[in-house]
Amino acid sequence: MKIKDKLSINPRDMIFGQPRIQLVGSECTIDGLQSIIEYSDTKISVSLGSQLITFYGDELHINSYTREGIIVEGNILSMEFSQ
Repeated sequence: MKIKDKLSINPRDMIFGQPRIQLVGSECTIDGLQSIIEYSDTKISVSLGSQLITFYGDELHINSYTREGIIVEGNILSMEFSQ
């Protein structure tokens, strides 16, 4: 199952290949992922090309990873955006 199918994302919502981030409860969906940089149960860093997103929390894990995107789950305490 593709992430866009799970979330019912309309292709028109994707603007010129820009990353899309959706945080609902303890789940964060990111489309436009290029790679996973770091992965532990307290920190997950992912690259979106020109940007890096780092999740900090407890019991973090990757629920789904496809070429379309990623779903990070767990007790997400904060997110850091950097270039």
